[in-house]
Amino acid sequence: MVRCRSLQISKINPMSEPRKRRSTGSVTLADVAKKAGVGTMTVSRALRTPELVSDKLRDKIQQVVDELGYIPNKAAGALASAESYSIALILPSLVEKSCALFLPSFQHTLNKAGYQLLLGYSDYSAEQEEKLLSAFLEDRPAGVVLFGSSHSDRTHQLLHSANTQVLEIAELSSEPRYMNIGVDHFDVGKVCTKHLVEQGFRNIGFIGARGNHSTLQRKLHGWQSAMIENYLTPDHFLTTHEAPSAQLGAEGLAKLLLRDSTLDALVCSHEEIAIGALFECHRRVIKVPGDMAIICLEGSTLAEHAYPSISSAEYDYDNMGTRAAEKLLHAIKGERFQEVTDLGFRLKRRASTQVKA
Repeated sequence: MVRCRSLQISKINPMSEPRKRRSTGSVTLADVAKKAGVGTMTVSRALRTPELVSDKLRDKIQQVVDELGYIPNKAAGALASAESYSIALILPSLVEKSCALFLPSFQHTLNKAGYQLLLGYSDYSAEQEEKLLSAFLEDRPAGVVLFGSSHSDRTHQLLHSANTQVLEIAELSSEPRYMNIGVDHFDVGKVCTKHLVEQGFRNIGFIGARGNHSTLQRKLHGWQSAMIENYLTPDHFLTTHEAPSAQLGAEGLAKLLLRDSTLDALVCSHEEIAIGALFECHRRVIKVPGDMAIICLEGSTLAEHAYPSISSAEYDYDNMGTRAAEKLLHAIKGERFQEVTDLGFRLKRRASTQVKA
């Protein structure tokens, strides 16, 4: 059965006033302008480009904005001006140091410039990165920031079609498609391995997490390069797609020792792995560094306060966040900037890699 509602038709006076749109109850730009005694364009200019308005007038308008509780509609402003004040950032992790320490300074620098962050978490999945990117691009962000330099063909296609500024972070790329800021992880792996060789260690193993990501692959290649250059065999390595953990370090060391009990040094991709390997050495009464040297390719104060303290490569992620945001803002404004920025790293030589007797 179909129910029909009857419509009451009334005569319309063509000369009558048009019906007013029902108010949403929210404070509008016109309300602020009226209260401040200025035009709507002046209010808009004071909020969007405050440097173009006198201090006295800007303070007056801001006082009215605060008093009325006006919230600027940035989406409408972006449509009207063909500008966007959002930045899309896709990170593979929210807890690992490379992401967690980068994020605060990056967001703070963008916020000071009037930009807001659209944050996505890909869990090191290329497919998830594609989906997040596709969703974010619907909002027409002023810039897109991706972790690492390895992305799917679909991701590259989306970025090409988006016509927006793109920045890759954390991993330095030798052949960058986009703006790039980060660290040469091949160099990190090679320098840390050479340090062990210089200290007298020869049978050096490698344990790495996130084996499906390009940063780990480059670290592994750096270890292999240093081993080969010093006429050593790069046979003893173990990598996994899993997240770094102390359990991985302990179990990984146990597996490598089963393959070759003469192993005398270990390169670990992450600090957590190095800590786990150190615990396993203590459990087996293996002296560090007397019987086993340990170095990690991404350390912090945790490595410094271990016993014995663990040698490590360390990066200034806070600085990377600030400089990445500044680079992106320069590009958005059409200003000159350095296409590729190598942030470098520091090798902290500690007790775990002292000269082998």
